[in-house]
Amino acid sequence: MRRIHEFIKRSLPTVLVVTILLAGAVKVLADLLTIDFESYTLGLIHGQDGWSSSGSAGSGCAVYDVAVVSNTYGYASFGTKSLRISNAVTSGCFGDHTFSKSLTDEAGESTASDAYNGGLSGGTRQPYFEAEWDFASTVPGSEQAGLSVVASPDRGDGARMSWVQMKDTPTGLEVNFFDYQISAAPPVGAFVSSNVISGLDRTVPHRVKITMEFVDGPENDIVKVYVDGVLLHTGTSWEDFFRQNQPPGTRTVDAILFRVAGTAAPATAGMGFLIDNFKSLSGGIPCTTDCYVDDAIGNDANGGTNATTDAKKTIQNAVNTVNAGGNVHVASGTYTEQVTVTKSLYLIGAGAPTTIIKAPAVFPIASLITSSIVDINGLGVTVDMGGFTVSGPGPSGCGSIAAGIFVRGGAHADIHDNKILDIRDEPISGCQNGVGIQVGRKLYSTTGTATITDNEISGYQKNGITVDNAGSSAEISHNMITGAGAVNFIAQNGVQVSRGATGNLDTNTVQGHSYTPFTFVSTGVLLFQSDANTDGNDVLENQVGLYHI
Repeated sequence: MRRIHEFIKRSLPTVLVVTILLAGAVKVLADLLTIDFESYTLGLIHGQDGWSSSGSAGSGCAVYDVAVVSNTYGYASFGTKSLRISNAVTSGCFGDHTFSKSLTDEAGESTASDAYNGGLSGGTRQPYFEAEWDFASTVPGSEQAGLSVVASPDRGDGARMSWVQMKDTPTGLEVNFFDYQISAAPPVGAFVSSNVISGLDRTVPHRVKITMEFVDGPENDIVKVYVDGVLLHTGTSWEDFFRQNQPPGTRTVDAILFRVAGTAAPATAGMGFLIDNFKSLSGGIPCTTDCYVDDAIGNDANGGTNATTDAKKTIQNAVNTVNAGGNVHVASGTYTEQVTVTKSLYLIGAGAPTTIIKAPAVFPIASLITSSIVDINGLGVTVDMGGFTVSGPGPSGCGSIAAGIFVRGGAHADIHDNKILDIRDEPISGCQNGVGIQVGRKLYSTTGTATITDNEISGYQKNGITVDNAGSSAEISHNMITGAGAVNFIAQNGVQVSRGATGNLDTNTVQGHSYTPFTFVSTGVLLFQSDANTDGNDVLENQVGLYHI
């Protein structure tokens, strides 16, 4: 999967999510909101930070059961406060239900089309809208019979452009979807209901994602529904409902409407669902095959389709967005983040000297499987990564960081032309963590495979490269692996192949590993309960060059 020419020849300036893509609209920098409710006052949501819920405040068709509450339900990812909503009280009204804070810039089909905002949304019309939140039951141990809340992208008056339902059932939580479909001939439309997923575990939060591609003209919007990161349904929007039944045309959106209608469930009063970790944005159409990232000029609300005018800001956002098999082009800069890759792709840096992925100040401790700067994970996942510096140190003393790059879960990585630097505690310690590149690990019953070529690896605390566990393997060639020299606090190893793993080492330089108390041994290459081909390497200035036990 390797593409050496990519980074050598190119100088690159390089859960509920609702996404609306609208072809033909003007693309500008995105508008983004992130809300976790932590700064909100307990009680009514109406009037707080741009949210509205006039019915719950007593000024609508009914007094709805909606409030900001303390999170006493045990969901750690929800912080101390969440929005709670039930359908203990319902109505057929629209404008008095609960609306999220509006974005500055609306989203909709282009102004050249027939999308209307009715004076309710505004700003610069964008081709893309996205909203994201998690939902969870306030009664995780049992069903709340009849509980149902519907979420819709909206402009503030109930002119909904899509519809997704969160529901409790005897078999678990459920997500359903309504779209408006046109028959081929004659062109008569009807609402069509689809079950997206049933039987969700009500003891944990769930994230739902809806993507809507709005294309100028009728009968051509594409809507996709995801739950917990998996695409489960593809349908269409409500654009033609408005054209056929409420002309003159389709509508814009800038917020999410949380609505409770239909049969009430009075027993859910004071309970219902929690909503948290809310995000919304309007911006450019997301990248698919090629995603561009630039920490200096990028914005994660951008689509990532262009290196200079539409770049994303973080590598992780681009990785999440790009299609499997696509390319993430990363401009020179320092990206202080963890990057988790669970799909096959090419990760292309602008060159190791200038393109740096750095461990953030808040980092999982070394005893956790997630304690790596770059995590490549998943059976069948193949990642090509070149042109980066992956840099520590961890944020604190003993046990602050496990690895620079971790290949696990049956994934394969082609890691080439990178610098892996300072994967260690701060200050460096004698603790047994801090590996430049880790491939598989028996401790976690996980395996990986890798081709590791033309990298510079130094400043690590324990090992430069570790290949561990039966089923793990690596081709390791043309790397410069440099230890700390003669030290009295840790016995380092340049390359370790262990516990049933296999490897082939060729044309590497492995140097500078010595433990001065001599109670343990530092090695250039350690083969522990494993075997590897080690011919053709320069193993220099190590306490022991090759140690096979």
